[in-house]
This record gives sequence, C-alpha cells and structure tokens, in this order.
Amino acid sequence: MRILAAVLLMFSFLSSCSEIQTNDPVEVYKYWSGSKNPKELELLKGQYWQSAHWTKEYIVYLKFRPTEKWWDEFTYQNKLKIKDESWTKPINAPNWFKPSKGMIIYGSGDKFDQGSRYFIDTLTNESYIYEIQL
Repeated sequence: MRILAAVLLMFSFLSSCSEIQTNDPVEVYKYWSGSKNPKELELLKGQYWQSAHWTKEYIVYLKFRPTEKWWDEFTYQNKLKIKDESWTKPINAPNWFKPSKGMIIYGSGDKFDQGSRYFIDTLTNESYIYEIQL
C-alpha cells in the first residue's frame, strides 16, 4: 500500500511540474491573478511564462485598460509606490510592450524587489504590467 501511495504521489508531483506559456491575455490574467478577469478590465495583450519548477517562477507582460477604481485598489492592496528612477525594458519583452515615457511607474516598496513594474497613463488609463518572480 505504501508503494502505491508513493507512486501516486510521485506521478502527481511530476504531472504538475510542466512549463506554462501563453500569449492569450485572458489566460495570462488568469495564470497571473489566479482568477477570471473582472469586468473592470479591458485586456489587450499578454504574455506569460511559468517554469516547471515547484517554486512557481514566472514572468508576466500584460497590456490592459482598467477602471480608475480597479487601479487604485490594485496599487493599495499590493502596497505599490511610485518609482522615480529610470527603468529599462527587458531585452526579451514582447514587441507590443511599450510603456510611454509619460506613464506613472509603480514598483514594490519592499526590499526584495526583483524589478517588477506597473505603468499607467492617467489620461487614457492604458496600463502595463511587467512582473517577475524568479
């Protein structure tokens, strides 16, 4: 019985360890947030990669248009702070990932900052997310 349980556990572990990649913005949002996108978001473009490793390493690129209320709640809940320093786009960013210079840039107020950034144009509400967890 123990051998069967060990085999089933090993199979479960191995089958759950597969890399995920998608460019569908709805799927990107779902993998990133763990839930279906709310009606307050217009998802425009996305790219998601998640490693096969059990630690859930991932990189998210998302272009969307949120409501002002959604953005305010998102920055508050995630304790995001406006970042004044310059930001360099990663070399492997998708071609469509082009935050404009006039956008407000947010980042973690946390000491453990891997470079994730969140951008919003306050006139058009066009927004970008670059989030990395490695």
